[in-house]
Amino acid sequence: MQEFDRLLFLAAGGKTVYFGEIGENCSTLTNYFEANGAHPCPLQANPAEWMLEIIGAAPGHHSTIDWYDVWRKSKEYDDVHRVLDDMERELPEEKTDDVRESTVGSEEFAMPLWTQLWLCFKRIWEQYWRTPSYIYSKAALAGYIHCRSLCNMCV
Repeated sequence: MQEFDRLLFLAAGGKTVYFGEIGENCSTLTNYFEANGAHPCPLQANPAEWMLEIIGAAPGHHSTIDWYDVWRKSKEYDDVHRVLDDMERELPEEKTDDVRESTVGSEEFAMPLWTQLWLCFKRIWEQYWRTPSYIYSKAALAGYIHCRSLCNMCV
């Protein structure tokens, strides 16, 4: 989720419960829900799973808060509509730049290979960091397999 600038978060039935910036480490997003009655997001929790839990969309969870209604009455909702109104008014007036349009998107990828590799490595590392039990079990399994192969060589 951290790779995106904004999130359109929909609940069951396609009802919007959040649309806006995510923020560094999902801070803007978690602050919005916490300010509107959600319990704080634990430090080790995955913010995406936490959001599903607080709106009642995760298995075994329910919410007493009508997050759609909260969104419709929020300052963030008003801000989004103000920006959309401005865009609707200003964008038709802008003239297109033929030179700029001819070069946009002409590359095969949006980012260089090394940047892509670094971002993938960072994402995987964060995922493993959040669940160290997965790494421990993989290390134990590798140790067991290595030990077993050594024992077979001795026989």
